[in-house]
Amino acid sequence: MLRNNLKIAVRNLLRNKPFFLINTLGLAIGIAACLLILQYVTFERSYDAFHPDIDNIYRIELDSYQNGKLAFRSATSYPAIAPTLKKDFPEVVETARLYDANSEVITYNNINFREDNFYFADNSVFDFFKIDFLSGDPKNALTEKNTVVLSETVASRYFGKEDPLGKTIKLGQEPYLVKGIFADYPKNSHLELDLLFSYRTEPDAQTSWGWYDFFTYVKLRPGTKVDQFQAKILNLVRQYNPDRFKTPGNRDELLLQPVRDIHLSSQLNQEAEANGNGKAVTVLSIIALFILVIAWINYINLATARSMDRAKEVGVRKVVGAERPQLIRQFLLESFLLNLLAAVLAVVIVLVSAPYFNQLTGRPLSLQQWFQHDLWLPAVAVFSLGTFLTGLYPAFLLSGFQPIAVLKGNGTVATRPLSRLRSLVGGASLRQSLIVFQFAASVILIIGTLTVYRQLQYMQEQDLGFQIAQKLIVRGAGIRDSTYEARANAFKQELVRTNVVQKATGSAYVPGIEILWTNGARRLDLPDAPGNIFYFTSYDYDFVEAYGIEMAAGRNFSRSFGEDRKGVLLNETAAKLLNFNNPEEALGKKIRTWDTLTVVGVVKDYHQQGLQKGHSPMMIRLLPDNANYFSLQLNSYDQLDQQLAKVKATYAEFFPGNPFDYFFLDSFFNEQYKAEQQFGRVCTLFACLAIFIACLGLFALTTFMAKQRTKEIGIRKVLGASVPSLVELLSRDFLKLVLVAIIIASPIAWFAMNRWLLDFAYHIGVPWWTFVLAGATAIGIALLTVSFQSIKAALMNPVKSLRSE
Repeated sequence: MLRNNLKIAVRNLLRNKPFFLINTLGLAIGIAACLLILQYVTFERSYDAFHPDIDNIYRIELDSYQNGKLAFRSATSYPAIAPTLKKDFPEVVETARLYDANSEVITYNNINFREDNFYFADNSVFDFFKIDFLSGDPKNALTEKNTVVLSETVASRYFGKEDPLGKTIKLGQEPYLVKGIFADYPKNSHLELDLLFSYRTEPDAQTSWGWYDFFTYVKLRPGTKVDQFQAKILNLVRQYNPDRFKTPGNRDELLLQPVRDIHLSSQLNQEAEANGNGKAVTVLSIIALFILVIAWINYINLATARSMDRAKEVGVRKVVGAERPQLIRQFLLESFLLNLLAAVLAVVIVLVSAPYFNQLTGRPLSLQQWFQHDLWLPAVAVFSLGTFLTGLYPAFLLSGFQPIAVLKGNGTVATRPLSRLRSLVGGASLRQSLIVFQFAASVILIIGTLTVYRQLQYMQEQDLGFQIAQKLIVRGAGIRDSTYEARANAFKQELVRTNVVQKATGSAYVPGIEILWTNGARRLDLPDAPGNIFYFTSYDYDFVEAYGIEMAAGRNFSRSFGEDRKGVLLNETAAKLLNFNNPEEALGKKIRTWDTLTVVGVVKDYHQQGLQKGHSPMMIRLLPDNANYFSLQLNSYDQLDQQLAKVKATYAEFFPGNPFDYFFLDSFFNEQYKAEQQFGRVCTLFACLAIFIACLGLFALTTFMAKQRTKEIGIRKVLGASVPSLVELLSRDFLKLVLVAIIIASPIAWFAMNRWLLDFAYHIGVPWWTFVLAGATAIGIALLTVSFQSIKAALMNPVKSLRSE
């Protein structure tokens, strides 16, 4: 019986090859798109899942309120919190602290590299995170002062095939003994770990309630009621640092962040790495479902449209004794075979497109995920669900035909039995609803894609408040001594003197880098003025001019004023936070931080970071010896290799033993929009696939409808109907459905994109022309798809049309 059913199923599938190919291709593309997105979504959701006891591990978040308003939310907190929690709360099993050492030069003999992904850490970090030691003992690797453990890749970089254990590397000028080597840390973690140095020993790194640059992790006892524990520690800072609460409206709160949720849910200040976007992952999951449903809809539409063709087959089989369950199994078997073939083709598409999709998403996706995360289970579930859904309705519809109704309807006269049969098919309203859903989903994707690209364009074209073009940024020396300021000044002067660059300046930070230097500050002329947290950076004398930053009031730092080392520049946001009514009022006022400073000028707000974030209150010191970066204004991008060679040679002359690292500011600044750019490209790709699959179904339906109306077209042509009128006749009903889809999709897309745009401090509105363009695109694509078959049918010889029946 099964063999016979298989033969019949194969014959039926191959009998109408165009429909078979369209269904197979549509389903294959839909399944492939779903599998690719499933790989990406699974990888994003797998972050930090590999740590043992991950459900009991939390990071401490610090929320700081100033003047009653939330000033910032920080991923780092005070170093004193970890020992306090372990001492005062029995719910805490263990704590660990990590301090980001930023970028430093590591040296071994004559080998030196600038490393970025390393931390000073408590030895207890190995009880929190799955760090697999290849050599050394994790129980005491970082218990002693000036010790370090290295990743396998970093160890090979410095030691090659030598055994690193027991050898000494230098961090700047400080020696550290290598106590362990660990396997390269997985990429799907909110931390990137290449080197771990023993935790800092200075008292402030142990007991400070004011220095909050430390990642603090706690492991809670199993069964701890997290909400109750959260309530206990919320105001812990008040108990140990009451001075923070003296100013009305100022307070600090401690919150628990599940480490498992950090990657997709956390966008705090001072994050260890750029995290993912949970909303984007959700959107891509919905897109995957849309595409798959659109492909399934094609199958159902075509199956119900062809039901009239198969009605006689059902009638004959029932007359000779076939029962309804047998027919249902037959039609479900056909659905299974077609879905199986589509699934095999989908796997081939995934294998071929995987490298390109990885490049598009920036994620190291591979087929290993299917075994590491049991992805084959949802894949089998999707296949089974698709087979069931696509085959169920057509199977019950076709198997329900009454033989007498089918066999009496000869196709030439619309007898009452045949009319009842057409009513039983019920395909028109169902097909129309499904077509509306397909194109509504496609229009939503088009509007979403256009909005993403418009927002990206807006951010990249926005006036940043400084000149970004043709700026070469060279990292300052990692190995420094008391002569660094003099050498830095000589380096800049030499580049300008030899006309290698137009301007040169040094600073602690450059735009595009988050400022991590924070401190409290208040006005001295108002005894009751509240103290607030400000972001500090430092320039040399030439930074403001080199970057074209405008002054709102006062002056820039000047060599003519020897007291400017005790001066400070504010940005407009900082002046407002200090309650100055206007920038001019701030001039000459005294500000108390760790020192007493005099305001010499107020600069206009400029974007230190991308437009996802608003302006922060900034204070700028004159510290020429703190040149972490040199900003060099190039004459042009012509002969760039020669210019870089000259800059490199000059750098080596003034800073021997330091690696030469550089980047271009415009490219570096726009890297902050990389996640949005990738999201836009992925949306574009899958929006195009959704439209393509929907058009495949529309093309097949148009072909079928034109075939069904062959005789009608012939009669109309004989009676004088023109080709345009026949094209309009065949296209009109489909275009009405697309218009309905646009009307349904527009408010949904408007709501969704407005929610997405709220993540940006500076954003566009969803422009009206986006809906017009998306609608016009959908109508145009549908019209092209329908017109091809409509014109072909309208041009058919009427004699041939009438003979066809």
